[in-house]
Amino acid sequence: MTRLDKLKNDILIGMRLYLDSNTMNILEAVIIQAVQGIDVVELDTLPATVDNTNQYILNLFMVRKAPKLSEKTVGFYLSTVRELITLIDKPLTQMTESDIEYYLMMKQQNNNSNVALNNHRRNLSAFYTWMRKAKLIIENPCEGIEPYKQVVKPVDHLEAVDSEVLKGGCRHKRDRALIEFMRCTALRRGEIPQIKVSDVDFHMGKILVYGHKTSRYRTVYLDAVALKYLRDYLNERRVPVNSKEPLFTHLHGDTSIGLDAVGIYASIKAIAGRSGLSRDVYPHLFRKSCATQIVKRGGSNDQAGAYLGHAPKGVTAQHYISTDETQVYDTFRHYVAM
Repeated sequence: MTRLDKLKNDILIGMRLYLDSNTMNILEAVIIQAVQGIDVVELDTLPATVDNTNQYILNLFMVRKAPKLSEKTVGFYLSTVRELITLIDKPLTQMTESDIEYYLMMKQQNNNSNVALNNHRRNLSAFYTWMRKAKLIIENPCEGIEPYKQVVKPVDHLEAVDSEVLKGGCRHKRDRALIEFMRCTALRRGEIPQIKVSDVDFHMGKILVYGHKTSRYRTVYLDAVALKYLRDYLNERRVPVNSKEPLFTHLHGDTSIGLDAVGIYASIKAIAGRSGLSRDVYPHLFRKSCATQIVKRGGSNDQAGAYLGHAPKGVTAQHYISTDETQVYDTFRHYVAM
């Protein structure tokens, strides 16, 4: 890291509590322009003590990387990194492959499963990949550590008979509209609250959705069944199709207030509870069920991934290969629609 890099990072860290992410991006651009042409002198060390070095790196992560990740992912990364530096009293910049292996061995001795161990390894590897890209280290100490063997379980999904039983738990028009909507769109529960009634193209049966997890827009589709129950629900609410109200709202109190991710989860659990279905049902199960149905009906894993909005892997896939909306619609028409 150069002195110039550290100066820029120190300013950004200092302003993190006072500016939102968009303003921080503007500030960074201004700093880069302001220091253009200034001579750069290499910095030999980060802040002097172990605690100061590690806290500096964590602060820098929160400024530079965290705004691009979900809150949940940031929490996973920080929890794992903090466990590592608590166990091993060294700067993050000086951790070795042996240190990481020792940390994982201690987690294993504490009865962590291989799935959990791989999650910890993945969190550390992702964090160290960011550190390498930020020029804090030269090599990622996790790269040489092999994943732990895992028993591959069958993918959890709803069978057709489960879906029929689930419908019996729909007490309100919103309930049926919600489960048919999730069956068709396979949206993440965190993607649903942002959708307004006017976002739905009832003529074409499609919605343009922004995925916060992938930072990409994609189109999802509704079949005739889902559109029918959605119209029934909106008619009950007496809401026109051009309304800016949230698509799904609370049943009681102020019914113009949209359901958040927690509300969607609670609604699905309530429907399942009333249905008497003996298995666990949760919002993400609809995504798994949709993907499973696509493959069972003859679609490919790539088609299922594209329909679910999984981010393309690799620079080429992300920036040079366009996911054709027609291809996604064909996947919906052939493998998802009833």
